[in-house]
Amino acid sequence: MAQWMQYTIFLTVVLRVWSSTETSRRREFTEAQMYLRRFGYLDTPLNPEAQRDSRLSITGNLDRSTLLKMRQPRCGFWRKKNLTYRIYNYTPDMGKTATQTAIRSAFKYWSNVTPLSFKEINYGLADIRISFHKRDGCPSPFDGPGHVLAHAEAPPSGIVHFDEDEFWTEGKYYGSNLRIVAAHEIGHALGLGHSQYSSALMAAHYTGYQANFKLHIDDIRGIQAIYGKRISSTTTTDDIYAVTYSTTVAPFPRGDMLDPCSAKLDAIMLGSSRKTYAFSGDYVWTITDMGHNSPVKISLLWKGLPGNLNAAVYSPRTNKTYFFKGEKVWRFTNYRLDYQYPKPLKRIPANIDAALYYEKNKKIFFFKV
Repeated sequence: MAQWMQYTIFLTVVLRVWSSTETSRRREFTEAQMYLRRFGYLDTPLNPEAQRDSRLSITGNLDRSTLLKMRQPRCGFWRKKNLTYRIYNYTPDMGKTATQTAIRSAFKYWSNVTPLSFKEINYGLADIRISFHKRDGCPSPFDGPGHVLAHAEAPPSGIVHFDEDEFWTEGKYYGSNLRIVAAHEIGHALGLGHSQYSSALMAAHYTGYQANFKLHIDDIRGIQAIYGKRISSTTTTDDIYAVTYSTTVAPFPRGDMLDPCSAKLDAIMLGSSRKTYAFSGDYVWTITDMGHNSPVKISLLWKGLPGNLNAAVYSPRTNKTYFFKGEKVWRFTNYRLDYQYPKPLKRIPANIDAALYYEKNKKIFFFKV
């Protein structure tokens, strides 16, 4: 009898533990379903996309690490569709009007594919607050030219900051394109994280200016998962899946078009933001992983710099760019000529043939045949 009672007690405990465990598992399964449905994944119990986006092992199972990730706080979202924004200052690189136009166009990427609308205001507290800051002028300091271009906070903060040490442009293959960078940061301000697709607007790395830039399907699916689609009597497929803007690249004289494959190059340089610049006469190509642009006048990028250079070199250590011609050297910070330059060469000979920054010992080497 005693042995039977012990067995009964053991079985009761096991059943209670099993029942408690089963109830907990069902609760966790229901929690996972609600999470996936809320944040726009497919209606399968555990879509592997959720694990991939969170940089977890893609198992398709509700394992412990996945459950813990789901229970962490996520970016929020705006609980209204009509949002206001305010631009507190303007980059001198573009001026007030061009800055406003670029920011307005950046918001249009998102309003074209969602029910959201954005209105600029000039006073009072706006939902999204935009400003430009120097290296030490922001609570989260920037790092100077290159590297981090801007940052934003998730809803309901509404903070969007741009690094004023960058050279902001529009419709040009040099500098940092304000419209595209702003659209990316606004995406964060609306609640989006980074995309795994390198060609998406919400990719973690800025890939440079592109003519007729369009949202990636991952950008569209992400924002529509939060706010829904933009539906109206005039909405078309083009409205939902492609947003394009005209470009204003300075025209190159067609009768004097240079061929980058056959042109005689005076100098070539790896500049900031991993861009390569190739110089020929009075013109320069900007080359990135996306390809190269049509050549533009050197003086459009570096004001006051002549053509027919001997050499050019960029120092990542100092964020300075040096150009050499004859017996003079020009030094630029970003695209601005430094004070008291150009200067005569003193420690190196005139008419050098090339210059190179060596990363290993962080020194510049000069070559002359």
